[in-house]
Amino acid sequence: MKEPSCEDVLMAQMAAADGEEPAFSKDLLATHVAGCANCHHELEQLQALDQMLAGHTLTEPRVDLWPAIENRIAKRARPVVGWHPFALIGLLLIIYKLLEMLPARDPGMAIKLVPLVIVVLLFVLIKENPFRINTELVLER
Repeated sequence: MKEPSCEDVLMAQMAAADGEEPAFSKDLLATHVAGCANCHHELEQLQALDQMLAGHTLTEPRVDLWPAIENRIAKRARPVVGWHPFALIGLLLIIYKLLEMLPARDPGMAIKLVPLVIVVLLFVLIKENPFRINTELVLER
């Protein structure tokens, strides 16, 4: 078996420290480290770093984000529009159609704009832009 290089010895020592099986025997590694001042110094530094890091633990902050998120959701929630405004608009459209069917009257252009006004009133009432692209829609499964 050939003599391992310093890099091979250091990698094998780190693998052994991590609980893995080193590529070289422990006797061969110990012999190389005893005879090589560079490897001996590197291993001392790695062991000192390992001891320093072993004394520290990672603490995770305990932050409860739900109250802030819940408040933002509550602020964004639109009030639910009941059926009464839609019934009123439907009644207005029925009245419009009945007035339009009267044969003796020609109300002119003004009566032709009534459905448009009613639809605009509907969108203002429900506070929804019908032309907005909603990217938050999800298909139900």
